[in-house]
Amino acid sequence: MRRTRTPSRAPRTGSAGQRPLEPGEPIDVRVHGLATGGDGVGRQQGGAHDGRATFVPLTAPGDEVTARVVRQKARVAWAELVQLRTASPARVAPPCPYFGTCGGCQWQHVSLQAQQAAKLEIVTRALLAPGQPAVGEPQVELLAPSPTGFGYRDRARFVVGQGGAFGFRARRSHDVVDIQRCPLLGDEAGRALTALRAAAPSLAAETEVDLQVGGEGGHVAVRARTLLPPSRAAALFEAWGAGGIVGATIASGEDPPLAFGLAEVDVAEPGAAPLRIPAGGFAQVGRAANAALVEAVMSAVGETPGEVLELYAGSGNFTRHLLSRATRVVAHDADARAVDRGRRNAPQARWQAGRTPWGADAQCDVTVVDPPREGLDAENFAAATLARRSLVYVSCDPQTLARDAAKLGARGFVLRQAVALDLMPQTFHTEVVATFDRR
Repeated sequence: MRRTRTPSRAPRTGSAGQRPLEPGEPIDVRVHGLATGGDGVGRQQGGAHDGRATFVPLTAPGDEVTARVVRQKARVAWAELVQLRTASPARVAPPCPYFGTCGGCQWQHVSLQAQQAAKLEIVTRALLAPGQPAVGEPQVELLAPSPTGFGYRDRARFVVGQGGAFGFRARRSHDVVDIQRCPLLGDEAGRALTALRAAAPSLAAETEVDLQVGGEGGHVAVRARTLLPPSRAAALFEAWGAGGIVGATIASGEDPPLAFGLAEVDVAEPGAAPLRIPAGGFAQVGRAANAALVEAVMSAVGETPGEVLELYAGSGNFTRHLLSRATRVVAHDADARAVDRGRRNAPQARWQAGRTPWGADAQCDVTVVDPPREGLDAENFAAATLARRSLVYVSCDPQTLARDAAKLGARGFVLRQAVALDLMPQTFHTEVVATFDRR
């Protein structure tokens, strides 16, 4: 597992434009970094707009390019790549023939080392900006569990397109890119893709198919746009068996979903307590990625956390491990179906469902939160900040985490350490485990 550290403060830059750019106007840009969202970010070179910050997708740090303006604001512009004039040393040949058209990846053209450096800088800049509460000068560490950056995904969401196309949405479009194989998928998921793809012509356009691979094989959840008779749905499931698919739910029209085979599969990391979920239930991208995330969370929690409150607990991913260390674990999630799974995966915890965590049970030594991309809502924020000792925040969005960190600072919590995890190479997505101590 690759580990990288960076200095605690990242430089900031500013820019200003002098006149509005015309739509489609060509500009020269020197790219200096990769931004949250996946675009390359650089400065316009020469002319009236010298120095204006510009975002250009499919560029790498160190590229010098000609781009065409798409939209703009007073101090920033967005453009599309027209010509690569000088290639960066960080630029590599994408191994996937669909890259640039498919919207699944943003950074296959950038070396893995440069991707990781960019993610580390993004997280560091977000968390250690002036005004953020911190103990001393905490460093941000990066963990990268995938040595190659490929073959790490055990789950995916596919879409049926026109004429039986089957794959992912196109970049910045709702069109469907017909995918024969995806280098991000693990072997089992790749085999399932082949079987799903073969049956796609019998499904209506815009049908969505979630795939989740577990220890027993693959599980799929289908949301069809037209009614599928039970006999036809059963025939689909039988055909998918060639791809190692052992369970499925197929929803079509207003009828209740049809279920076939296993209701769930075990997505737990090797050697861990079972974590059984269906396709469409929340899990990390792969078992190796989840092992790294669990390790980071448990390291932040410590060996003797005392009483633990876990918010956004989902199906019990962290709960399974917290039980072996905590004197008491209260696990809460607003999704009643996830809580039902959590009770089966981690029955020793005290589980809660509903929008608001129970008042008395929110009193704890350590709080663990794993909110969605939007961050902590008001109810969970109030419960989380009752922690007597520390708060461990698992985030999939560094900018949202930075916003919540400022709010936590106002409630007496200071950042002690942060770990950025590159769980999804070739994309801009970064997971962060940040530990805040009560003053």
